[in-house]
Amino acid sequence: MLTITWQEEIAFLKQNLRKEINQLSSHSEINIFNHICINNLKSKLNRLDEIEKILNIEKYKIVFIGTIGQGKTTAICHIFNLISDFNVSKTIANKSRNVIETKELLSTGAGKTTIC
Repeated sequence: MLTITWQEEIAFLKQNLRKEINQLSSHSEINIFNHICINNLKSKLNRLDEIEKILNIEKYKIVFIGTIGQGKTTAICHIFNLISDFNVSKTIANKSRNVIETKELLSTGAGKTTIC
């Protein structure tokens, strides 16, 4: 199994961003669309630099990176045993029943952020 470190992944992403920026910049005619794309790609490159600096701080032993809904908060809850059993009422076959559900203690808000 091939394991890629976050350093290698960031270097790969930065290399691809620079390649795209150079390709768009090499056009003899820079139109508005290309200008916007170049600025956007440069912004992503700067953000990767910031992320790399943060990840190089020794005190961070574990980092969860992912888009909304990928299970970062759920993983944190299960790794650190931040779960508990709750009694809830459910309708099963048109009958109300009390059941026990295991839920994560770190809940997410409407803004898709962990609110704890």
